[in-house]
Amino acid sequence: RYVLRDSRRPRLTHQPHSSRRGRSPAPPRSMLRLAARARLPQPGGSGRQCLEQPRRRLTQASRPTRAGAPPKGDGISFDVEYSGLWGQIVTFPRRRPFATNIIVATVKTSLADLAVQTAEGKEKIDWKRNGVFTAFGFAYLGVAQWFIYVSLFTRLCPNAIRFSNLSWAEKLKDRAGQIDLLKQTALDNFIHYTFVYYPVFYTFKELIQADGGVDPSVVAGNALAKYGKNCVQDNLYMWSLWVPGDLLVYACPIWMRLPLNHAISLAWTMILSNLRGGEK
Repeated sequence: RYVLRDSRRPRLTHQPHSSRRGRSPAPPRSMLRLAARARLPQPGGSGRQCLEQPRRRLTQASRPTRAGAPPKGDGISFDVEYSGLWGQIVTFPRRRPFATNIIVATVKTSLADLAVQTAEGKEKIDWKRNGVFTAFGFAYLGVAQWFIYVSLFTRLCPNAIRFSNLSWAEKLKDRAGQIDLLKQTALDNFIHYTFVYYPVFYTFKELIQADGGVDPSVVAGNALAKYGKNCVQDNLYMWSLWVPGDLLVYACPIWMRLPLNHAISLAWTMILSNLRGGEK
């Protein structure tokens, strides 16, 4: 169809049929050729990759996000947020487990012996006897047992910390952690208590209750002789309480291990004080 623009100078222009219906004009053939070439498979690549290539070019890559920060703490102590004095007190065991262990061990052992002496009907507290348990609680139960339970046992049982910090549902599925749980219980009861704990306890007892000027070698010899006499009975008492107790202690979170140990140990110290505290 043609339109006469000037009667004097007839100039003919072509108008596509689609323009009268409001449609956009067809794209030039050069653009169609470029689009067709972009869709053709390139040597060494699949057709699917080539078809997706224009879409990739048009996609604006977002800036990669940073990886989340690792949890604060070493698996034993934790950086816990708190506010106020009460929050500081409540979170102290998790933030300062070593200091918590020393405080609890010392106070617990002393109070346990005082409770037993009171129950025995003594008119006067034997402070030398109480000094044995207080010193033993601070030096051995507070300091030395931290090294044994947290440092040494976690090296001998490499899955110990990881297993202890799992949820109870995850613990039931972790076979390696369960093996380390049994290993720690056996090491504690049949190695640590039998060959380390009792000899140290009898040595503390003999050293504090002995008169001044006693040769240390004599003190150690007397302590081991007394332990040898009571060895079987002492260990049977120990195992009856601590085999099931250790299964619970080593399964709880690592920061709670020694506080829970001391809670059970409170009952054990009363038994030990009643059993051996009054012996000379």
